[in-house]
Amino acid sequence: MAYEITHVRVDSEYNKSEDHITDVRLSDGTSETVSQVVSFIDSKMEYFFTDHLGSKAQVDSVHPTGRPAYIRTKPNQTTTDNLLSLPRF
Repeated sequence: MAYEITHVRVDSEYNKSEDHITDVRLSDGTSETVSQVVSFIDSKMEYFFTDHLGSKAQVDSVHPTGRPAYIRTKPNQTTTDNLLSLPRF
């Protein structure tokens, strides 16, 4: 099963990097922390979001050395599928 992310919460409105996302809201209205989403993705669950053009972007977990894990869209040819383009909650 795949879960659609519809909204994000960031630790500050001025942060322009996906590693500052703290929580997400899913299409069914539930909220999850980024650490939960990372754990679920690492357990082979799928997350995505749909951009304003209706295109789906897959979400991936990132595990940088010395910093907390975070989520981002899988790299592709466009920047319009950035998680930070989603509404805030």
